[in-house]
Amino acid sequence: MIQSGTVWRCRLGAVVACPLLWLAACSDSQAPGPSAHLALTPPWTAIVVGDTISGGTSVRAKFVDEHGDTVAANRVTWSSTNTAAAQIDAAGLVRSVAEGTTTIEGTYAGVTARQPITVTPPVLVGAGDIGSCISNRDSITGRLLDSIAGVVFTAGDNDYSDSDPPPPYGVCFQTAWGQHKARVRPAPGEDDERNGSLNDYYAYFGAAAHGPLGYHSFELGTWHVVVLNTSPTADAAQLSWLQADLDAHPTLCTVVINHRPRFSSGNTGSSTAQAPLFAILADAGVELLLSGNDHDYERFAPQDPDQTPNPTGVTQFVVGTGGKSHGRINQPLETNSVVQNDDTYGVLRLTLRATGYDWKFVPVPGRTFTDSGSASCH
Repeated sequence: MIQSGTVWRCRLGAVVACPLLWLAACSDSQAPGPSAHLALTPPWTAIVVGDTISGGTSVRAKFVDEHGDTVAANRVTWSSTNTAAAQIDAAGLVRSVAEGTTTIEGTYAGVTARQPITVTPPVLVGAGDIGSCISNRDSITGRLLDSIAGVVFTAGDNDYSDSDPPPPYGVCFQTAWGQHKARVRPAPGEDDERNGSLNDYYAYFGAAAHGPLGYHSFELGTWHVVVLNTSPTADAAQLSWLQADLDAHPTLCTVVINHRPRFSSGNTGSSTAQAPLFAILADAGVELLLSGNDHDYERFAPQDPDQTPNPTGVTQFVVGTGGKSHGRINQPLETNSVVQNDDTYGVLRLTLRATGYDWKFVPVPGRTFTDSGSASCH
């Protein structure tokens, strides 16, 4: 681009060179400016189907023009390239229909902006041992959830009273994962107690905590999900309820969430107090047990209550990686422990398919440890 006021003078012997100089000047250009694009709220490029709990079945698209201004939705022409996967209405609301992929398109003033969207089966994502008021590590794991649609589980010890003076229950969790509270299905741990009671936990999480017992179950797509209160362990009444609940829901795929792990190579180790619970799960053919308590990540091969490897046994994950602190993986490892890590915070994402599941440990930024795979229900 030639700036105003520039004068070009050509010598007599530079008849050819001068036009080339003019051409170079005219072709000089600035770096491309911002272009129109679609922004999603929440910023999920993958939404879920079959989830009536978390709100993860939809996102809202906004058309942002090249100046960074948001155009009113009713002035944009919206479309989906695959309406069998997801559809978009005149207000820019994208709703999942079935598993698949599509591209959402918005056209305004002759300009079309596009955003690919993937529709997945239901997602269960979370960790245990989370809210601390003396660090920001819990907030970093909380930000991982910003980009992951689905139901958020917690595996206990949601809120620690670890500052001086201790804040009211919920303050530490609220500053870390509170933005996702509406889609959280919590399990309690002993550090959720105040003065020997879970009353403050029940008050903070409301109906999602299912007080005064703290255990319940729900359906997520084709999966049956059970949340237990093992703070410190499940009593006879809870075990009786668990047996009856599993008998009443003979689904192909079941996941159970509690705080104290039956098996662990971490600081507190395996809990024999959880043996009756684990036996009930194994007898019922439960696929997954998600626990916290030890501040590390550990995955066990499927096994029977006596730790005999069994491809149709219970697979247990310890996911105490919510941000409170790091624990330690001890040697020798517990039998059937196949993956361990004690220096990475993060969340476990489970994609719950009709006949199986995918798992992936999502680490916080700057860390490289992960663990992922797929398995079938039995």
